[in-house]
Amino acid sequence: MMMGSERSSGETQVAPPGGRRRLAMAAMILSAAGTCPGDARADDLGSLFAPGTVYTIGALAGTGPRFQGSDRTSLWGLPYLSFRRAGEAPEWWSPDDGLDATLVEAGAVRMGPVIDLREGRSARDVHFTPGLPTVPLTVGLGVFGELWFADETLRLRAEVTQGVRARDGIQIKLAGDAIGRFGRFTLSAGPRLVLADAASQRIDFGVSGRAPGLASYDPKGGLRSAGIGGAVAYDWSEAWQTLVYARYDRLLFDAARSPIVQRFGSVDHVSVGVGATYSFRATP
Repeated sequence: MMMGSERSSGETQVAPPGGRRRLAMAAMILSAAGTCPGDARADDLGSLFAPGTVYTIGALAGTGPRFQGSDRTSLWGLPYLSFRRAGEAPEWWSPDDGLDATLVEAGAVRMGPVIDLREGRSARDVHFTPGLPTVPLTVGLGVFGELWFADETLRLRAEVTQGVRARDGIQIKLAGDAIGRFGRFTLSAGPRLVLADAASQRIDFGVSGRAPGLASYDPKGGLRSAGIGGAVAYDWSEAWQTLVYARYDRLLFDAARSPIVQRFGSVDHVSVGVGATYSFRATP
C-alpha cells in the first residue's frame, strides 16, 4: 500500500538541510486504527498556529491488490495534511513513504520514528476458502533513516517497523529515489525492496491445516518482494499541485511459493494512484 507518510509539503522543491519542523497526517489516519502518532519535537505543535505557517491539505486515491498475494484489486483513499514554518522550504516526499517525523538531522542523514500501514485480508477477500483466516488492517511502529546525495536529487531510505501486535512481525522497507525537476514537473523513480521476518510472512502467506483445499505452509523470513516505484508531480501554482503515482512489486522466495499466491493470487502486484494538494499560509 502506499499508503502513506509524514510528508512535509505538496510542493515539489526540496528543502535544504537543517531546521525543518513538521507534523504529518498521522493523526487523521491513525485515529481510525486507534494509535497515537508521535510528533517531531516538543515545539512543533507551537508552530502549528504560528503566524505565516504554511499548511498543505489534500488527498490520495488509487487502486492496488486486495491483500498481499492477491490477483484482485480494490480501491483505497487517504487524506493528506502537513505544515511547515514560515520561511522553510518544502521537502520532496514519495507517496509510499511511511508516516514519519525527523528527530535527527545531521548533514545528509535524517532519522526518526515512522508508522507503516499494513494491509489486511477481509472475510470478503477469503470467501473462496473459508478456512483461510482474515487479517485485520494494522500498523507497524519503528524508525526510518534517509541518506541524501547529489544536491538532494538522490535519496536512499530504510524503514524498520514492528507490528503493534507481537505476532504481526517485523518488516524492513528499502527504497532509492532519483528526483528530477523540469520546469513545473517533478519526476521521481527508484527501486523498492521489502524484507520480513517469519512472523510477518506467516501472517500474510502462511496456511494452517484448517484451510480446506490448501496445503499447510509455514514460510520463513527473508526477502519478500522487489520492485520499482515512481511519481510525476505538476505544480499548477504555488498553492496547487497534482501527482500521479505507480508502483510494481514482484513477490519472491517463500512469499511467492505460498499456496495462497500459487492457487488464488499472483506474484505480480501493481498499485497506481492520483492525488492533489493545496497549500496556504496562516493569517498573520
